[in-house]
Amino acid sequence: MDLYENACQTERAAINLLSTGDYRHSVFISCLATELYLKSKLQLVPHDAELETSHDAIRMLAALTKRFPTGRKLKSMIRFCRKYYNEARYPYAGDVSAYTKDFAQQFLEFTATVREYVENDCLATMDDLADKYSKD
Repeated sequence: MDLYENACQTERAAINLLSTGDYRHSVFISCLATELYLKSKLQLVPHDAELETSHDAIRMLAALTKRFPTGRKLKSMIRFCRKYYNEARYPYAGDVSAYTKDFAQQFLEFTATVREYVENDCLATMDDLADKYSKD
């Protein structure tokens, strides 16, 4: 399975969690799906090798937008996801009242926006395809 398909499955899991009322986990899984969508296109841009195994979605977005600029406000969304990626996963304070249906839905919308960016803006060229398939 490639990273893009993994991202699609992860996004579906976040949708399912939202539908069952598990809003905190839906937020966490939405953030993970967002990261996976970005990671799925890293092969198209120059980047540090460790970025592929990191969770640094902010740097992933920076690497992608150098080649694939966007008018979407992705940076603020990615920062918000980065914050809640850990907070939703490890609610140290014990107060999970922020994790409402509307809040979780907002993260699913972020994920959909990032998916649309990678599907529509981060497109491989003929040179990218030649490089990919001409390697030994």
